[in-house]
Amino acid sequence: MKPAICIEMLYPGLSAPEKIQKIAARGFKYVEFWGHGDKDIEALRSVCAQIGSEIINFSANRKGSLVDSTTHLGIVEEIRASLDVAKKLGTKTLMVLSNELGEGGRVMDDFARIPDLVKRANVVEGLKKIAAILPRDFSIVLEPLNTVLDHVGNFLSGTAQGADILAEVEDPRFGLLCDFYHMALMGEDPVTTAKTWAPVIRHVHIADYPGRHEPGTGGGRWLETLRALRDNGFNGYVGFEFSPAGDSDLALEAVGKLWSEALGTGFMA
Repeated sequence: MKPAICIEMLYPGLSAPEKIQKIAARGFKYVEFWGHGDKDIEALRSVCAQIGSEIINFSANRKGSLVDSTTHLGIVEEIRASLDVAKKLGTKTLMVLSNELGEGGRVMDDFARIPDLVKRANVVEGLKKIAAILPRDFSIVLEPLNTVLDHVGNFLSGTAQGADILAEVEDPRFGLLCDFYHMALMGEDPVTTAKTWAPVIRHVHIADYPGRHEPGTGGGRWLETLRALRDNGFNGYVGFEFSPAGDSDLALEAVGKLWSEALGTGFMA
């Protein structure tokens, strides 16, 4: 297991390369972000080469919804473009969602007119279309989101639901992105989820709840959750994707302390 930091909500006002430099100065080598469309890719590549940081994950598509098969062609084309960017950055994992999100994470369309069984079938079909263009050494992670606060109307909203879809896709390059903040808001206990689904989980996101701030600001049992992931075979990246409650440096310090206490290793291990 290795810790990664999502740059998006940290150090407001700084550019993406500046954020990566700040994060590296706090001892974190691995970073991730949301969409690449608003990023200077050459600047990202350059700063990572200079300071030894690695971009390990970003969103594969920001338009279209897997639940709606009429958008699949556009999704596949956007993912082709994202793969080109990923190759430039040395990134091997890309995120996908069931529904398109708009400003502030709002679900653009809940597709209430489409029955849930058809939505599920469309997600499976869409992932298989992505599989057809996905290089052998890349991974796709499918992320469920909470529908009670941040993403009302999103189709994919549970760990078991996501695992069931991936079982039908049946491709080792595909896995689950388990965001414990989202799943906790959906009523899942993070420790139980880690113990149960670690073999299916390919990538992790952590933010405390409520509030979506750094660990230690809410009710999450993060020591036990990290240890449960490790003890049940998860060996991927744990992405800390949160909005700092105050100072970004202090928030990253809290992440480092948690990681060391939970696993007995330094940030870079």
